[in-house]
Amino acid sequence: MRTTLLSSVIALSLIGLGSACAHAQESLPLSGNAYRIAEQAFGAYERGDFPQAYRSASEAVRLRPDVARLRLLQIYAAQKLGRNDEARALAQRAIAAGITDPALPALAAAPARGNAAAGPRAAAAAKPTVAELAYQRAFALATQAYEAYNNDRMAEAASKAEQAFRQQPQQGAWATLWVASLEAQQQLEQADAAAATAIQLGAPNVGDLQAKRVALGRQRAVKPAQEGYQALIAQDFGAATRSAQQAVEHAPDVASHRLLLMTAQMLDEQLPAAETTADQALANDSDDTVALVMRAYLRQRQMKTAQANADFDAALKQDWLDGQQLRNVRLLATDAAIAAGDRARAAQLLQPLQQETYADLDADARKAVQDAVAERSKALARARPGQALTLADYPAPFQQCRDTPYGTQCEVMPADLQGEGGASQRAYAAFGRQDYQEAIRQAQQAVSDDPDNRTLQALLTTTLSAGDRAQAAQARQRLDTALAATPDDAALLMQRGYLHQRVGEPEQALADFRAAQATGKAPPTVILDQAYASAASGANRDAVTLLRGAIDSADAGTLKLDTAQRYNTRSSIANLSREWGVIASAGYRGARQAATNLGGAAISTPGDSVFGTLEAFWRPPALNTRHGTLEAYARIANTLYDEGGTFESILAVDPCTGEATEDARARAERLSRSRSIAGWPSTIASFGVRYAFGQTGLSAGIERRQFAGTATRNGGIYPDSTAIQCRIQLDSNRPLQINTLARYRLDSNAGGWMSYLTYGFYKGTGVRTDVNQWWTLSGYAQAGLSWDDNRAHFTIDALDANGDPSQRILQSDGRLRRQQWFGAAEVRAGRSYRFGAAQTRWVVNPYLVVGADWIDQTSKVRGIEYPLIGAQSFTLSDTASSWSLGAGPGVGVRYWFREDHYNAARSYLDVAVQYRFAIGGGDTQRAKGLFATATLYY
Repeated sequence: MRTTLLSSVIALSLIGLGSACAHAQESLPLSGNAYRIAEQAFGAYERGDFPQAYRSASEAVRLRPDVARLRLLQIYAAQKLGRNDEARALAQRAIAAGITDPALPALAAAPARGNAAAGPRAAAAAKPTVAELAYQRAFALATQAYEAYNNDRMAEAASKAEQAFRQQPQQGAWATLWVASLEAQQQLEQADAAAATAIQLGAPNVGDLQAKRVALGRQRAVKPAQEGYQALIAQDFGAATRSAQQAVEHAPDVASHRLLLMTAQMLDEQLPAAETTADQALANDSDDTVALVMRAYLRQRQMKTAQANADFDAALKQDWLDGQQLRNVRLLATDAAIAAGDRARAAQLLQPLQQETYADLDADARKAVQDAVAERSKALARARPGQALTLADYPAPFQQCRDTPYGTQCEVMPADLQGEGGASQRAYAAFGRQDYQEAIRQAQQAVSDDPDNRTLQALLTTTLSAGDRAQAAQARQRLDTALAATPDDAALLMQRGYLHQRVGEPEQALADFRAAQATGKAPPTVILDQAYASAASGANRDAVTLLRGAIDSADAGTLKLDTAQRYNTRSSIANLSREWGVIASAGYRGARQAATNLGGAAISTPGDSVFGTLEAFWRPPALNTRHGTLEAYARIANTLYDEGGTFESILAVDPCTGEATEDARARAERLSRSRSIAGWPSTIASFGVRYAFGQTGLSAGIERRQFAGTATRNGGIYPDSTAIQCRIQLDSNRPLQINTLARYRLDSNAGGWMSYLTYGFYKGTGVRTDVNQWWTLSGYAQAGLSWDDNRAHFTIDALDANGDPSQRILQSDGRLRRQQWFGAAEVRAGRSYRFGAAQTRWVVNPYLVVGADWIDQTSKVRGIEYPLIGAQSFTLSDTASSWSLGAGPGVGVRYWFREDHYNAARSYLDVAVQYRFAIGGGDTQRAKGLFATATLYY
């Protein structure tokens, strides 16, 4: 670095011969002859040519009498020549002329000592005082410092200026020279420390030094700010936050640095910290529109809707905003209202924009605003309250910054508005609302406008990755090409990993995520990406290990997880680590699944009966992949309690005559027979497998059923044909059903099969920690076939007056075949409420339910030896087809438990009660009344 004495020292701080106060009196900087002569004077003084220094200084004072440092040079040169009285007189004339300097009063009051012309003795007697000698020594050092500065010897200049100032701390100009010399060497921290030390030692030019510290801070902030922007580009948001914090510490008055910090914290999901940064920016400048709008956005992201609205309203009241700025704020406030589900506020904010003519805008800008307003008008209908907000579904305001003579100035606007780089902004906006084809078109336009822009090229790749299969292939090709050039680019590796995941290639995705982590430049969240890719590959145990590591990293503070993210991670651990489970359920009336029906009985049975199931399942880890989940299970099901059907007929119809007669059996007898089959006698054991197809909600299963209880292997038979009924009645000479008992008994190893297909959807049925209430929608549809064909022993006995068998009429061996096609569906819609202060486990869910079922069953006896009736095979009377449809209100209560540091709740107890009204079907008794279930999932 090379500068002249005048331009770098006199013009800035060659006030080593004077103070900041004197320097402040100069109305004009030195120039022309005054500049040239002053430079000659200082040079002569430095080389010891005091006569020439005196002559030149006197001429310079004549030209510029307002410059204190020239007057001081003239006085000191006179002293060097032994003209002490003249020096005193010159100091007095300077004071009289209005020149103020800390050195002048002492020089003007110096005792008379005569001049060198009075003789050697007089000159010897005029010795300077100790203070004057100290000042002159310091002055000599300062002069050498200026000369070194002028000749680009900055280290020497800094050293001698520091020595001079420390000897004479009232000389603020020397402190300025000290600081300037360090700054010229780019030793900014040392320069700032020097300025602070000078102020502490009592330098009079405190204002100048403090201003210099501010300027130094701004210079020191440049490097960390640049590093912060680079880290943002690399998506290393933690590093960006750290660099931005350094920039703010060095230059807290620069709004763009605070905006950088705010943005980095937001992208790093440090929303409370970002809000605090916005608070600090507004404390520094309460009129900072950008900080106010960004704080509103950050508050809405945290569901602080009332505070966010207050900030937006305050921004809308700023009367210095122009028309377009006001529109931007109004649109951003509308976005926040839509995100909060506040349709009324959103409509109110939009109304002025819908009525405006936009006369101040050109055609393109007018269309862009009109399109933005129209898009938000459509979004009003989709607005839902209580939804957790992310950067993807609630994009941050776009920040448009530019350099001006007053510093960097920024504005915020919706990303979909026309402006500089309008196509790219529209691409970002379309991508945020998941309109991927529009995002691709806009990104292609942006790249066409600026093909060498790497950021826009990356944007196009990102949008293509979200498109159809052909577009995803283009994105893959672009990423492969980019990675061939820069194979250690962590951002590109992660982007390709996400693309692999989307197209169903988790193994390749996992490889890319691992490679990104190996570069050391991937964000901490890469561990979560690896975990989910491992899970999709079927390596659930590896995924669980990685997710546990993510929790540990969050505990250590190296990975930022908010409450919802931590809970989702713990939920994933609970789900992926599950390899077995037990389900116990009990239901009143329509509680049995199709898999538990007894001998072809209805799915929903009228009457006061309680049915129960107990199931244990196992998920082989090696067989669970992204394609689906396989479960092997064992189940027992039975009737826990049976009060007897309330709709049982008490009339008997004579098959020969068609006349109805009273059933001779008493009500108590019928109920006794119903109760006798409850409990273990009604038990069916099942062993099966089922497979859930990925995330489709579709599953299929098949099971072998074993008739374990005696009631499942014994029962009555009654022919469906009235002709056969009549012939049996005539043969036995007894009315069938009342005076005879036809029974079957199966072998002890009897059983059957069942296959089924199920589709289910469940939204909001889990427990949420981000809100206290949410909408819940669930439903299922199941269809299947159960069948059995077993050897059977048939008997017909005559009954005595007490209804007990008294005479064997017929016994024969044969087969009993039963088949049932079934279908069932149920839909529940309601709202869930989580209650308790810090409690997340109790959930109450009132809902409306619609349920339907359909049964088509056939039972047939084959091979029975009964020659008198002339038939060896006939259909039984329970062969029928029916359906039912009911709807009504219900309420469920669920308690979640088995929760720990790494796992969200893994078990629950659920109790639900509903009352249905029959609204259709041939068997309305099956569709109406009270229904209740209790389920323990462990």
